[in-house]
Amino acid sequence: MILCNYYVTLRCNSRCKFCDIWQERAEPDFPAQTIAEVESNLVDLKKLGIKIVDFTGGEPLLYPYLREALVLAKRMGFYTTVTTNCILYPEQAEELKGLINVLYFSLHSPEEGAHNDITGVKSYQKVIASINLAKKIRQKIYLLHTVTNENVDALPMMIDFARQNRCVLSINPCFSYFGNEGLACNLAERLIKYRNEPNVMLNLALLKFISEGGNKIEQSICQAVKNIVVISPDNSLLLPCYHFAAQKLKIENNLYALQKSPLVQEVAHEVGRYKFCQGCKINCYMRASLFKKYPYLFLVTWLKNFREFLRAQF
Repeated sequence: MILCNYYVTLRCNSRCKFCDIWQERAEPDFPAQTIAEVESNLVDLKKLGIKIVDFTGGEPLLYPYLREALVLAKRMGFYTTVTTNCILYPEQAEELKGLINVLYFSLHSPEEGAHNDITGVKSYQKVIASINLAKKIRQKIYLLHTVTNENVDALPMMIDFARQNRCVLSINPCFSYFGNEGLACNLAERLIKYRNEPNVMLNLALLKFISEGGNKIEQSICQAVKNIVVISPDNSLLLPCYHFAAQKLKIENNLYALQKSPLVQEVAHEVGRYKFCQGCKINCYMRASLFKKYPYLFLVTWLKNFREFLRAQF
């Protein structure tokens, strides 16, 4: 197994147009997961062979024990990732320093008004302040740019912004899962022309996958359950994934045995073949198998992105 998408909170202080967490789950009726529960899960994730833990949300910096969770994850040898809207980053930057292998700052436009319109809150200046602060404390960051049908034409300006600020821009095609509009297939094809641009990270295999219509249930490539564990803030295992959770199993300090149980193994066998899996383009679960489907594109992407990873070093 490779990755754990660890949803530490469903609270969010943004109102992004392409996300439904703030619309449907802004006021969760359960307490924050305790650090003891996190530690138990991390121990079991290690036994399961998980290499990467993505602490996500909602806005993960709203989780009161994020630093403690990251300390535990790093102590156990996990590769850690966090994506933030930057609203709280300036006040938490020092305490998070050195605990996150890949830290993404969400930026949806180089123009303040457009970014704030997409996020629904006035967060642009927080992102700018966070970029400057991260450089000051020598924290490596990436700018995560979710490309939608609405902002795709601003991509050249985003690339210029990244270069001017000596940042690497990670291009994230928007996907549909709650009735929102995912990036159109023809627009995904258009993004390919940026593949050789300096300061740009994009996944050519993913763009090919999107342009071809996404997952096919008769030939599924989804890796949810098989290689990816999804944990919800109320300490449950979500099956087959967060975005289309058909089952929710309480973990109760028993993640390893639960993951190996016949029920979970049965879901793993059927993953990607459910009716709601047809046409799915959610890269969180597809990227692990894109190598098998598009080996050349995957390799080219890896080499280019590795160069950008080195570029992002201080």
